[in-house]
Amino acid sequence: MQFQVPQFIETEDKVVGPLSLRQFLYIGIGGIVCAVMYFLVATWLFFVISFFIMGGAIALAFVRVNGQPFLRIATAAADFYWKPHTYTWRAPETIQPAQSTREPGGISLEKIAAGLALHKSWENLQTGVKPAKTSDREFIEKRMNERYQIFQKVSGDRQAAKRVDYR
Repeated sequence: MQFQVPQFIETEDKVVGPLSLRQFLYIGIGGIVCAVMYFLVATWLFFVISFFIMGGAIALAFVRVNGQPFLRIATAAADFYWKPHTYTWRAPETIQPAQSTREPGGISLEKIAAGLALHKSWENLQTGVKPAKTSDREFIEKRMNERYQIFQKVSGDRQAAKRVDYR
């Protein structure tokens, strides 16, 4: 069994000529306000005020922005400008390096970045002696300067990047 599915469900019915009831009411109310203004104000003022009133009535009747009626856009704009705003800012979470509980000669993030973690581990395994902390630090800094370049991001964080020499 087939059923007829209504098409064009978003279009309004044309009631008065080419105008829908909503469009006719907007233009009609604008015309009535302009007619009353004709008897209340001077002629030059009538033309100035009626220009804005009829312009607003025509905009309410016919203008659509991104498929939305102008009345909805105007009320959203008024709500945006007149209602109070609450802006909340939360600093981005920064990643803190993990604090190692190992001895100073153990594997750390700096050593991994310098490519020394496996080298030092193998050296410690072969010799059975861990190098002193000061010499280890100097060696790491020397290797970091040879292989990596420390730069500062726009955010101010320091980061190591592998340096590539094209020779």
